[in-house]
Amino acid sequence: MGASPPVVLRPLGVGEIIDRALSLYVRNFVIFTATILVVILVPFGIGEYLLAGAQGNQLQMIFQILAHPNAPLPASATQPFGGAPFAQVGIAFAMLFVGGILAVFANNAVAVNVAAIYTGRAPSVGGSLRLAFSRWSQLLGLLLLEIVAAIGAYVALVLLIVGVVFAAIAIGAAFPAASRSILLIVLLVVVAIVLFFALLMLALIFVVALAFAGYAVVIERKSAIEALGSGFGRIFNRKEWGKAALIALVAILLSFGISSASGVGGLLLALIPGAHAVQAVWTTLFSAISASVQTVFFAVYYYDVRIRREGFDLEAALARLSPPAS
Repeated sequence: MGASPPVVLRPLGVGEIIDRALSLYVRNFVIFTATILVVILVPFGIGEYLLAGAQGNQLQMIFQILAHPNAPLPASATQPFGGAPFAQVGIAFAMLFVGGILAVFANNAVAVNVAAIYTGRAPSVGGSLRLAFSRWSQLLGLLLLEIVAAIGAYVALVLLIVGVVFAAIAIGAAFPAASRSILLIVLLVVVAIVLFFALLMLALIFVVALAFAGYAVVIERKSAIEALGSGFGRIFNRKEWGKAALIALVAILLSFGISSASGVGGLLLALIPGAHAVQAVWTTLFSAISASVQTVFFAVYYYDVRIRREGFDLEAALARLSPPAS
């Protein structure tokens, strides 16, 4: 794909970020998708193929039960994955795990391609991937830090929920016994609703902050710890949290819609005998499309945050960004 005129670097509103992300994605659909697909095709394809065989066994078992409801249940009915061999399922999940690790590099390579478009250069699958994989140790270190951060957030969430429940019970106990049960139920429902939306907001912001950290490793060449700090520092402030949550919500909903279409198509393919390979390619392709959509949204927002904070210094930084020599 040839180079295009550089994108004008200026602060954008939420609507403009969404419009720019969609425009960039549509115009560069093939190269964005290929950047991820070339990395995840083999591990995801093998994993999905092996799982498709197990899912095919389950569907056949379900149809047998529906066709003969009074017949004894087959032995595989009580076994996970329709009685598929443990080695088959284990290898499938191992390959999906490997594909998930490799997808981290591919997602950051898409952000590099967005940078190329911003400066008027032609995006490159090979060049962007070489740049992303050249930071392999820092990205893996960042991934470990993100896992630790996610576990810490989960523990804090559990403690918060337990604390809120006990607080609601304590408040309810202060009222007369006649109205205590109803009051306690109302309190718990209200608290549950408030907690749900608050946690949803925090989860969306958390996802964006982690994405920003990855871009900081590859594009800004920060260490894993510095990148994680910059990712959270750029998002967790009163000027950005609302914007970040809204953009993340739009990106995730788009990805969810694509994944839903993939699921429907995969289910139909699972009904066709011998179509496991086609089903695996279908699912892997849509996984690449879904991931690239989300990454483009986050990358455009990442550059917008840097433009507003760093001004024209970002333009020079992007111009210096080039893949390492092969």
